[in-house]
Amino acid sequence: MRFGGLFDNASRSDGSIVIIGTFSKGIHRLRFLEVFLDAEGSCFNPAAGALDAKDLVVGWGLKANTARARSFSSSNGIPYATLEDGFVRSLGLGREGAVSISLVVDFEGIYFDARRPSTLETILNGGEGTFTARVLQEAEDAISYILTNRISKYNGAPAFQVVDGDEERKKVLVVDQVKNDASVIYGMEQTFDLELLVEMALAENPGSDVYLKLHPETIAGFRKGGSSGVTIPRSVKIITEDVNSISLLEQMDKVYVATSLMGFEALMLGREVVCIGMPFYAGWGVTDDRMVCKRRIRKRGVVEIFAAAYILYSRYVNPHTSERCDIMTALKVLKTQIDHNERRRRNIYCFGIRHWKRYNILPFLKSRGNRVAFVKSVEEAKKKGIGKGDEVVVWGARTPEGLSELVALVETPLLRMEDGFLRSVGLGSDFIRPSSLVLDSKGIYFDPNVPSELENILNDAEFSLSQREVARRIQKKIVSMRLSKYNCERGRSLSVGAGKGQKILFIPGQVADDASISKGCLDIADNASLIRAVREENPGSYIIFKPHPDVSSGNRKGKVGEEILSEYCDQVVVNASIPDCLDVADEVHTMTSLVGFEALLRGVPVHVYGRPFYAGWGLTNDRYAILRRTRQLSLDELIAGALLVYPEYYDWESGFFTGCEQMIDKLNEQKKSSEGAKGLKRLEPSYLERQVRKMILIIKGISYVH
Repeated sequence: MRFGGLFDNASRSDGSIVIIGTFSKGIHRLRFLEVFLDAEGSCFNPAAGALDAKDLVVGWGLKANTARARSFSSSNGIPYATLEDGFVRSLGLGREGAVSISLVVDFEGIYFDARRPSTLETILNGGEGTFTARVLQEAEDAISYILTNRISKYNGAPAFQVVDGDEERKKVLVVDQVKNDASVIYGMEQTFDLELLVEMALAENPGSDVYLKLHPETIAGFRKGGSSGVTIPRSVKIITEDVNSISLLEQMDKVYVATSLMGFEALMLGREVVCIGMPFYAGWGVTDDRMVCKRRIRKRGVVEIFAAAYILYSRYVNPHTSERCDIMTALKVLKTQIDHNERRRRNIYCFGIRHWKRYNILPFLKSRGNRVAFVKSVEEAKKKGIGKGDEVVVWGARTPEGLSELVALVETPLLRMEDGFLRSVGLGSDFIRPSSLVLDSKGIYFDPNVPSELENILNDAEFSLSQREVARRIQKKIVSMRLSKYNCERGRSLSVGAGKGQKILFIPGQVADDASISKGCLDIADNASLIRAVREENPGSYIIFKPHPDVSSGNRKGKVGEEILSEYCDQVVVNASIPDCLDVADEVHTMTSLVGFEALLRGVPVHVYGRPFYAGWGLTNDRYAILRRTRQLSLDELIAGALLVYPEYYDWESGFFTGCEQMIDKLNEQKKSSEGAKGLKRLEPSYLERQVRKMILIIKGISYVH
């Protein structure tokens, strides 16, 4: 697979870099630096003789502090390259600490410096063989994905609301830029004059509505824009809030820029673009240029410019694998972050959440710009500023005192949070952090007494062919990788004493006070009752019972008396994993256990004595009807709803949200690494180790101030 592209490591004799040398602490700390540059390591502040011709010296853009790096490169005969962020970078701003998943590496100049050639300009001036059919198709696909999902360089801002005014009037946008920004300084022959640009837009578009968009870093207060100290005519509508650039450009007919990337985004949307500077996309025949660059000798279309800048010139890293990736993988990673950010824009008040749990759930609630507060009472919530439009989160089915008052105050649906169905390698009761959680604004999946978002998804969603294909793929992965919810037990072949032709029934134990039992069970509501009922209805079968791992570990209640087990069960297993048990089972009999769902994934028939989320869809043998569940689902559709659409997945190692399939791969890696002595100790902590973990989480939760 080709990554980043055709001009990777240009000017290298053998295409390899051993050590990256830099005099910038920021570059040396740059996440994925070695991955972006395919290097073995990096060296900060190298001395003479520390690097050789196989190595590389780098600097950031055209900053003054690159002079030392350039001099060192020249004096020691070591190649030099200029680094800069790529054109689709991150969710938030770099100045906010957002990790970039793209980078450009230029061995000639840098794309925003129109005074001299750059690697990007060389690509665009190249011969006809530069843009293969494959590259152009990749570019078209990426452009379509970017526009459909409104992906830009920075992606944390909300969509722009529909502009007011006469729909028949032409709408013109003027884009402000950061004062003294390098792209302005080196992309123009004169100082950027925003006032002149606005006057130009007004004069050339009489009778039009003219808008002025301020730069995100200006809005955030990091840097001054060109609008500082400038008088803008009252007829110009100034956009002072940070908004998604694509959503704004969609509503415009014409755009005026100096060198802003928004000009190229406007071109992707088919808008007319006027450039008073010479950005990388000007001079190729697609923009109305008020400057000339004689070096740019070819005519290029928007797709070709995109292919050159975003594919052949840029490099991308998948943060989940710490490996180079193609642009579509990077875009999908960003889309996952954008989706989470959009869902969590409101301020959130977590009510009655235990201290040790707070740190582990915080990433699932935090977004760019929102505020998450943990409160114990209505009074505390009011002191911290709760108000209309905020959201309230509680854990599971809990109803702490004052909950109804808070929900009435915010006038938004209550969010109930719970573990997802592929949670972790290790038990939650052992304070292992979750990889997946659900936030449900209708109810919660284990309570069949009221609708939940999952139930609505399974009742109403039209699952696409792509979703069903992914569902089928993750089913195969879960089965082949032998994954379960907690993945905390070592796999081993399970020996059973069933006679020839004797049906083997597997009963997974549950925690006695589990909310899924109190909410989802009727006449059979404990492990002992379930065991008796299964034996009475299946007198000649071989029954295997496995206590819940939380019960076996002593963390939770639910132990079944020995007299019950000896009378009704043929075999009790503790150490075998759930997949081990499902391997030998002809049927699974359960109240509401997630093991029933896991059995369906493995093609094992399931008899349900309660009302879990996976019952009532025609896939299980149900003791009770659930009248609201009116649809007959395929297994692919059940998997798509329960694993693809409903939960959120968070990769603690990368700090990025991810998808179900990627999390399955991550859990499998963690499961493999837990098989050694060190991993086993982590999965089987002593009482003291559990308390230490708990105390650490409490301290981290308390240290989060809001």
